[in-house]
Amino acid sequence: MKSALSAVLAGCVVALALPWSHVAIADAAPDSAIRYVALGDSRATGSLLDPLSIRDGCFRTADAYPQIVADTLHAESYVSRACAAAKTENITETPQFTITGPQPPQIGALRPDTTFVTVSIGGNDIAWSSLVEPCYTLAPGLDANCRSDATTARRMNDALTVLGPKVSATLAAITEKAPAATVLLVGHGGIFGDRGCWPYIPTSDADAAFVVQFFVRMNSVLAGAARSNGAHFVDVAAAAVGHDACAGSDLRWFEGLVPRSFTMPLHPTHEGLRAMASLVVAARP
Repeated sequence: MKSALSAVLAGCVVALALPWSHVAIADAAPDSAIRYVALGDSRATGSLLDPLSIRDGCFRTADAYPQIVADTLHAESYVSRACAAAKTENITETPQFTITGPQPPQIGALRPDTTFVTVSIGGNDIAWSSLVEPCYTLAPGLDANCRSDATTARRMNDALTVLGPKVSATLAAITEKAPAATVLLVGHGGIFGDRGCWPYIPTSDADAAFVVQFFVRMNSVLAGAARSNGAHFVDVAAAAVGHDACAGSDLRWFEGLVPRSFTMPLHPTHEGLRAMASLVVAARP
């Protein structure tokens, strides 16, 4: 009798437990927490507006666009391993030597549960600033005519040829380390517009337009690498039209060769970093 009663009670418990378990599983919300890791070079480290926050020899500051993104998205966790002068190899496998000592490969910050990654990389791999140097003039009103120089064209073509595989391999390594993460590759460009403004952008108007087209090609390479690795491309250059280094202080997102604010030459201003952060937030699926 006692055994029979126990069996009945056990059956009731099972009957009650199974529906409850089913409801609990069905109603369980997916993990929506944002665990964000920022990787890359000096475009992701900040404008130096807050020099006291510089640390680790990487020149990361409080107004870096990834920090703004993390704050905007209310990320559950956020870490930046972006470092000035970084190349693709410094993300994946090679320590980067800085003024305060070596920094380990940035990819070490990724975890299997990382959900969001931004990457700003590629410019230092091809030393893009050296590629456009032949376009600079020593005085206003001159024309270096770099757009017609075969050597300049060849160097640009060679650089873009090697850039794609490097960035693609970097994105593949990131995806392997953080397979659940949404990865955004942030594009280059925006510094140059369709005109020069000596000494900030010390080029003729025609050469400035030529440099813009170089960045169009560069971004095409980056966008292709993103597509082939399931990442999303953030087109900064398209949004930055009218906000180049020749624009007025109320519109300028980037500084030129000679900066007019507390910003590194040829880098985004505080306003530019905020704009980049907005573009990243909008591009996140």
